[in-house]
Amino acid sequence: MFFWNKKRKTLPADGPPPAVHVTLEELKRAVLKYEMDMPKGINRKNLVLPDKSLDLSRLVRYLGGISDQKFYLSSETFEIFEEHEREIPYYLDLVQRAVDSYVEESGKMPVIKQAPPFQVDIKTLMDGHFLKEAPPFPLYITDQEMLLTHRKEVV
Repeated sequence: MFFWNKKRKTLPADGPPPAVHVTLEELKRAVLKYEMDMPKGINRKNLVLPDKSLDLSRLVRYLGGISDQKFYLSSETFEIFEEHEREIPYYLDLVQRAVDSYVEESGKMPVIKQAPPFQVDIKTLMDGHFLKEAPPFPLYITDQEMLLTHRKEVV
């Protein structure tokens, strides 16, 4: 069954929306629908709260209620994460900005030469004062517009 053939969940006319449990894939589809419905220039970044969680109350009509769990967004890479991965977007955003600044200033990519392809050289970024806090896991630069990922296998 295709997702566009599903009946849209109807919300109660009055009272608070029901709590719903959604998968990461369902949330991603809801975010895409939100972006398609919004005027040009409004995207998923508009859903981010100060703690990097998504404001799921703005997705009620796409989810059929308010999600009973939290999801987080990297505002630099636009990737969405579940609660148990909530630290990943913080470090992706922090290091992505540092990598962008380093490349702009030096014209080179901050990668470890002996490591797996495209692994970010955190030491170089910290030594050059582009980064003040090291992530607790390795990050990799993808082929896609030099965006970062925490997934080694995607590189």
